[in-house]
Amino acid sequence: MTEGSLWRSVATIAVPVVLTNLLQATYQFVNGYFLGHAGRDALAAVSASAPMFGVLLALGLGLATAGSVFIAQYAGARRTEMVDHVAAQTLLSVGAVGLGFMAIGLIGNGALIRLIGLEPEIGRLTHAYLSVSYLGMVPMFGFMTAQAMLQSLGDARYPLRVMVASVVLNAVLDPILIFGWGPIPALGVVGAAISTVTAQVMTCVLGLARLAGGRSGVSLRLHHFRPDFPHIRRAIGIGIPASIEQATRTFGSLVLMSLAARFGTNALAIYGLGTRIMIFFFVPMLGLSVATAAVVGQNIGAGQMARAEAAARGTALAAFLMLTAIGLLLVPAAPYLIAFMAPGQPTILVGTVHFLHIFGPSLGIMALPQVLNGAFRGAGSTRQAMGISLVMQWLMQMPCALVLALWTPLGLDGVMWSFPIANVLASLLAIGWLIWGPWRRTLIDPAEVRDAVTALRTEVEEEILPG
Repeated sequence: MTEGSLWRSVATIAVPVVLTNLLQATYQFVNGYFLGHAGRDALAAVSASAPMFGVLLALGLGLATAGSVFIAQYAGARRTEMVDHVAAQTLLSVGAVGLGFMAIGLIGNGALIRLIGLEPEIGRLTHAYLSVSYLGMVPMFGFMTAQAMLQSLGDARYPLRVMVASVVLNAVLDPILIFGWGPIPALGVVGAAISTVTAQVMTCVLGLARLAGGRSGVSLRLHHFRPDFPHIRRAIGIGIPASIEQATRTFGSLVLMSLAARFGTNALAIYGLGTRIMIFFFVPMLGLSVATAAVVGQNIGAGQMARAEAAARGTALAAFLMLTAIGLLLVPAAPYLIAFMAPGQPTILVGTVHFLHIFGPSLGIMALPQVLNGAFRGAGSTRQAMGISLVMQWLMQMPCALVLALWTPLGLDGVMWSFPIANVLASLLAIGWLIWGPWRRTLIDPAEVRDAVTALRTEVEEEILPG
């Protein structure tokens, strides 16, 4: 990623990452499709569970983000022994966090559902779905961490192949476990959760096997897993802002969902289905963000600041143009998409189509801050990325949603309009930070880079000059 065509470097990572993330989003899409045929309550329960599970998931993935940043910069500096060390320490840390969060989720599940104030039957189904989903938190953490590290090294195709197998397995198990087949009873929402957890266990095993095999620039050995507390503390310093950014975004989704629930079960189903489709189209933004972080990180590690900045600017512009085009195509396709997702439910169809017509044309605007935050994370500037996300969600979107929903006649429409309004302002903030902010920095000691370059030069000279 530090030489040759910059666009090719970005595309080599971005295309497989986008496809992988689309497939990850397909988990909820497939679950939503089958549960949509199981009834309105089941669909609303899965919609309600997504942000509750997502808060803990987002908190734990900060360390994975930190690990991928360190790995990208060490790879750019040709420090392969540090790449192995950081990969092992990241897996060790994320595994411990995953176990802790699994326990927190299982213990606090009921209290959180009561706090949101869901209807009794939807609350019961949500509790059952989450109780199984939390058991899959450790394998989910494991694969997503392995995926992030492989992508930061340029190996984005292997996670894509694993995700294809995972989605196929989930799609096969879903109807069997949800509706029953032969001696297998109909488990409803619990069946959807079991199928997803089973697929996640498979992805985790395959992801860890790739890291241990040494075919992607990482070669893990047992001694690499000896805890390195100074590095872990350093990674926590980079990872905490990323965790806060992701968790507050997900918690914000929970607040917005609670606000939508004030307008009734149909409104909750409309908001849940609409945001699930939004997330599906949001995935290309995240893929471009990951690719930008990897390219920026490796080039900063190699000391090529100008190339890193060019990657950030170019990818942000490409994301804006691509997602704007996708959003405009979404407008005429919305009725057909919703009819497929929620057949026989005309009220939900009309409301969700209206939601898609509001946020669809603004997808390009939503992409800009996501991609630029990826560039900031690749540079290790996770605090700046966190700051932009917090300002967007809590100083822009939340006040906007509350005012428009509760103090104007818009009602649920006010929650919908808060998405494009907040992202316009966040885009301006991110562009300003890209141009004027001090986000370009390296996490590697310059002496380490000089030593690595000297060692590489000596190795090359020994190969070229006999004796």
